[in-house]
Amino acid sequence: MNMALLIIDVQKAFIGDRKGEKEYINTFEYINETARLFRKSDKPVIIVRDVEAGNDENFQNVEELIVKDTDIEVQKVFSNSFWKTNLEEVLKEREIDFIVLCGNAAEHCILATFNGAIEREFGAAMLQHGIFAIHPNGLLDIYNNRSLISYEVLSYMLSDI
Repeated sequence: MNMALLIIDVQKAFIGDRKGEKEYINTFEYINETARLFRKSDKPVIIVRDVEAGNDENFQNVEELIVKDTDIEVQKVFSNSFWKTNLEEVLKEREIDFIVLCGNAAEHCILATFNGAIEREFGAAMLQHGIFAIHPNGLLDIYNNRSLISYEVLSYMLSDI
């Protein structure tokens, strides 16, 4: 299995107003630690940014997201990160067959991208504790009805056994 991490829509315009919330801080801990784990294992970290409404300062990643020069950026204008982007080509070039999704928002772009991955025959799971939601029930729905993977399992899978 060859994996990549997709970090979706963690931009100021979408979640910047949530700073200070416990869920905000905790979610970034999971996202950043998982990204560190992928980078350490030489697995791609792909930052997906929604630029539909613009590409100014408000649509840049929030400061809490740790981005490295080796990360790959994909820009999108639709909810599904695969739709009319080069994401599928980026994954196929690197022979990725399984993606881990995290970021914003569970009910919209995360779910649409998850479904897009499955439609394109990629394996996919959502990072437990690594997803923002607009509504708490939206997050519960995702957790109850979609594949999840924990940091602990990823750590084991990416370790040199």
